[in-house]
Amino acid sequence: MRLSARVIVLSSIVAIALAAVAQHEHSGHEGHSGMGDMPGMGGSAEPGGSAWGELKAARDSVSQLIESGKLAEVHNQAEKLAPLADALRTGAKTLPEDKRTRIEGTLKQLTELGKTLDKAGDSADVEATRRELKRLDGVITLIQAQYPADLLSKVAAQAGAPAEHSGHEHGAHSHATRSLAAVDEPAKATILVKASDFKFEPMSLAMRAGQPTRIELENDGVVEHALIVPAPDGKGDWIHLHALVHTTDAGTFRIDQPGKYRVLCTIEGHSEAGMVGELVVQ
Repeated sequence: MRLSARVIVLSSIVAIALAAVAQHEHSGHEGHSGMGDMPGMGGSAEPGGSAWGELKAARDSVSQLIESGKLAEVHNQAEKLAPLADALRTGAKTLPEDKRTRIEGTLKQLTELGKTLDKAGDSADVEATRRELKRLDGVITLIQAQYPADLLSKVAAQAGAPAEHSGHEHGAHSHATRSLAAVDEPAKATILVKASDFKFEPMSLAMRAGQPTRIELENDGVVEHALIVPAPDGKGDWIHLHALVHTTDAGTFRIDQPGKYRVLCTIEGHSEAGMVGELVVQ
C-alpha cells in the first residue's frame, strides 16, 4: 500500500507539471500569433503596439542589420517608416495648429527617409546606410521633442492607413510672424547662412547698422529650420526666416541699433540641441 500511494502521488505531480507546461506553451503561442504577426508590428514594440514603439523598434533593427552586414534586409524596416509617419500624423490632429504644422514637417521627412534608407540598403553601401540611420536618429529626436509624451505613447500603429492632413502648408510658419526689420530696399550686402541638424554655418553673422542686408537661409538638413533674431524688447522678431528641407528662404533687413543679438532656430527642440548663434550689428 505504501508503494502504491507513492506511485499515485508521483503520478499526480507529473500530471500537474505536464498541464502547467502545456498551458505555458499555449499562452506563448497565443502571444506570438497576436501583436507580433500583425502587419507593421514588431516584438519590441511598446504595450499597445504604439507607432512610437514601432518606430524605435525599426530604428534598432536597422542598426543591427548594418552591424551584421545584412543590408539587403534593411528594406523590410525602411518600408515601415511611411505608414508609421501616417499613424503619428493622424494622432497629432488633436494638437494646436502651430504644433501640428511643425510635427507634420518632421513626419514628412520620416516618409522621405523610408525611401532613402531603402535605397542605401539596396545598394549595399554601408556608409550611406549609416548616414541615413543618423538622419533617422535626428528625426526621432525631433518627434520626441515636439510630441506631448502622453499622446506619443497612445498613438496606435496604423500601417497602411491613410493619413488625415491638416491642409496647411508647412511654409505657413514662416509667414505667421512678421519680420520687424524687413525692408523693401535694394540690398547692399548679402549673408548666406546654411542650416543643418543642428547648427548654423556660420554661427556668427555680421552686418552694418543702417545698411539693408539680404540674409539667405539655405536648409541642408533633414528637417525644417528657422532663423530668428528676437527684438530686444521681446515684442516680435527683427528677423524671421523659415526653410523646409532643401529650400531657401531669404529677405532684406535693416537694423539701425548696433549691438550683439541672439540668433536661434525656434522649431521646438532645435535651440536646445545647439542651434543658436549671434548677430553682430556694427
